[in-house]
Amino acid sequence: MSKKTDPFYDDDLNITCPITNKDVLDDCHIILEFGYGSDLDMTTYAFSPVHEEVGKKVLAYIQSLMPKNHSVEDFGTCVIDDLFGSDTPKWTDEDKKDHGLEE
Repeated sequence: MSKKTDPFYDDDLNITCPITNKDVLDDCHIILEFGYGSDLDMTTYAFSPVHEEVGKKVLAYIQSLMPKNHSVEDFGTCVIDDLFGSDTPKWTDEDKKDHGLEE
């Protein structure tokens, strides 16, 4: 399906990802904050919005740095749970594999 045939497409919201130069439909926001004493002392990087694929690749990379038995999912908050309750479906192992988040 092309973006313009998507029922949620809005020509007025034509946003391009600054990293991939792709149109952003399902957006992601990445913020990195470095604290006092870091080589990047008190610097904040904000990439917003970026294409969803960028966020998924960043999560997969962080997961690749983590020791076994640890997961990026331990640091996530499901806003859907906050808004609609905790009985919403969770990611299955297959979902995690599809998005590069399996161990």
